[in-house]
Amino acid sequence: MRKWASDWLDLPVHVASDAPRIEIIGSMTMQVENYQEIEKFNADELLLKTKTGILKIEGKQLKIKAIQPEVVWVEGKIQGFQFQE
Repeated sequence: MRKWASDWLDLPVHVASDAPRIEIIGSMTMQVENYQEIEKFNADELLLKTKTGILKIEGKQLKIKAIQPEVVWVEGKIQGFQFQE
């Protein structure tokens, strides 16, 4: 339904989707939209539950800068991320 609405309204897919949206600024800041909950957090790893699976963020000196119901901002030396099912 969301895909159909996106196509019909000529909107980008991410606008009408609950898929995680990730924005990275350099290697020090990451914003993740559409997460459901924090599964695990420490200075080296953050696991976020999303509707499509687990988003694993790895780095050094990671910290959660801000958090809202569907958006989380992470700062630190971000070394990588991957999706896990």
